[in-house]
Amino acid sequence: MEYSLGLVEVSALGNAIIMLDDMLKAAEVEFVATERKLGGRLVTIVVRGELTSVQASVDAGVARAKRCECLKASQVIARPHKEILKFLHLDEEEKEPNSEFAGTHVGAVNAPKQDKKPAETAAKNAEQPEEKPAPRRRGRPKKTTN
Repeated sequence: MEYSLGLVEVSALGNAIIMLDDMLKAAEVEFVATERKLGGRLVTIVVRGELTSVQASVDAGVARAKRCECLKASQVIARPHKEILKFLHLDEEEKEPNSEFAGTHVGAVNAPKQDKKPAETAAKNAEQPEEKPAPRRRGRPKKTTN
């Protein structure tokens, strides 16, 4: 693990996107995570790369955030400890996506194979009537007598 992490926190999602664009153009870094709090009113951007590149990128992001008057905090972490990577969910990069992280997965996800043709499935479903569950009673529960 010979890389560094750079974190910049700003107010408003739009400001974070503009700042991230400047950060990625300023140096050879990789955008690895974002965290939104308070419904997007506070956004933290995390980048990774070599120490000098990360520092240049964070400096560019801070400069843009100061121009927009939205900077909250910034930090560069050289050679982060592996426990920090767990906190940012960066230690799970090599693992297959599961249901918890499937919403953030980018790329092809292995779909289950279909063993029957669509026409056969439709014909089978047409033969069997669809059973509807009984409607649930709303309101107070019925009183039971003993």
